[in-house]
Amino acid sequence: MTQNPVQSEPVERAPAEAPARDAAPPPRPRTRRSEEVYWTLRREITAGVLRPNAALVEDEIAARLGVSRTPVRESMQRLEADGLIDSHRRRWIVHEHTQDEIVQLYEVRCGLESHAARLAGRRATPEQLKVIEGWRSRMTAHDPAVLNDRARNNDSFHDAINAASGNLRLLAAIQANRLFHFNTRLAALYSPDELARSSRQHDELITAVCARDAERAATTAREHVEFSLELILRKLF
Repeated sequence: MTQNPVQSEPVERAPAEAPARDAAPPPRPRTRRSEEVYWTLRREITAGVLRPNAALVEDEIAARLGVSRTPVRESMQRLEADGLIDSHRRRWIVHEHTQDEIVQLYEVRCGLESHAARLAGRRATPEQLKVIEGWRSRMTAHDPAVLNDRARNNDSFHDAINAASGNLRLLAAIQANRLFHFNTRLAALYSPDELARSSRQHDELITAVCARDAERAATTAREHVEFSLELILRKLF
């Protein structure tokens, strides 16, 4: 007797997914020109060259930097996201930080940079220690000619300490948080005694890192940031 062959059931195929009609286009890659404009304006704002509440006119900035308005507009949007500028009545102005914002920034800086100093005390290479030691004369000098460059030297000195931590994510966090810090505007507010105290803290930080005293380095860095915040609040508010 012949058997009827087993009939296999037809396999249902899932319908092919239609491309999403409302899918957002991928973000445009940032151009080199846009990056240059962004970092130029960011440095000018944080250094105090562009003062709080100063108007930022896209056409004027584009002409000054020799670019079109497109990279300027892209940079403005990024600076607004950073909290460095505000959109006010259809124009851009430099953000004026409130007392509470400054306190929060310095509280974060205190944690980040004290840990960076701790790691620098543990991980700094001999070459990095030589660079850090080389900053001692510049960061402890009281010659007025040297003090004119103090704000710029201050950034480079702390960058050297932070880089010696060997932690790239920590460095990125420190950079992202550097929205309000020591600059020429603030340097002009320091009295000779206050500058001398800040210089002593720099000297102690260099000594601690170069001696590989990690915990002392962390404590000194924290005290230095706290002292800076104390002065800012006293001078500006």
